[in-house]
Amino acid sequence: MAKAKKRTQAPAKKVAAKKAATKKAATKKVAKKKVVPKKALPKKAVPKKAAAKKAVPVVKDPPRRTFVRRSPIHGRGVFALVDIPKGERVIEYKARKITWAQADRWYADDDSKPSHTFLFTLDDKYVLDGNKDANSARWINHSCKPNCESDIVDGRIWIESLRNIKAGEELNYDYNITLETPHTPAEKRRWSCRCGSKNCRGTLLGKKR
Repeated sequence: MAKAKKRTQAPAKKVAAKKAATKKAATKKVAKKKVVPKKALPKKAVPKKAAAKKAVPVVKDPPRRTFVRRSPIHGRGVFALVDIPKGERVIEYKARKITWAQADRWYADDDSKPSHTFLFTLDDKYVLDGNKDANSARWINHSCKPNCESDIVDGRIWIESLRNIKAGEELNYDYNITLETPHTPAEKRRWSCRCGSKNCRGTLLGKKR
């Protein structure tokens, strides 16, 4: 029968000293593994989020207020689609802007033919040529008793209502054309008026200044 080996115990002082030495060594070992933080590096510039775009208000075109059809006065005419109050801008007269010199070259006056023009005086130098790049305002007829008038504001021509206009009524304004030559009876006939108003003066020509 094998003899059991005798286990001997180390003296208490030696055990305590050994534990202390082991703990100290463990502490040193941990201290060596302690991570030292690296020097802080500058952060990369992060682009800021794009500022939210401001909401752009939607500007709607004004509702259509006029339409074009055959006129009992002359050719085509412009009529109110809805009731239009007095003192309102009804439509802008839009057309190609040219000089008077260009107008004289392109639209030479012929005494043998009835006079018809889409030229609208802007100032002493320029006119709007309704024969090119024009809108429906060029079809507005003349009347000796008009319900509209033309007004020039910052180089733009507006047709404004002189009184309340009912839906279906034809728009018109006084052309008040002034010629450089005398307004002879023959010229007045060439520029005859067909508005049919009670006080029709019989011509598109105005009084010479």
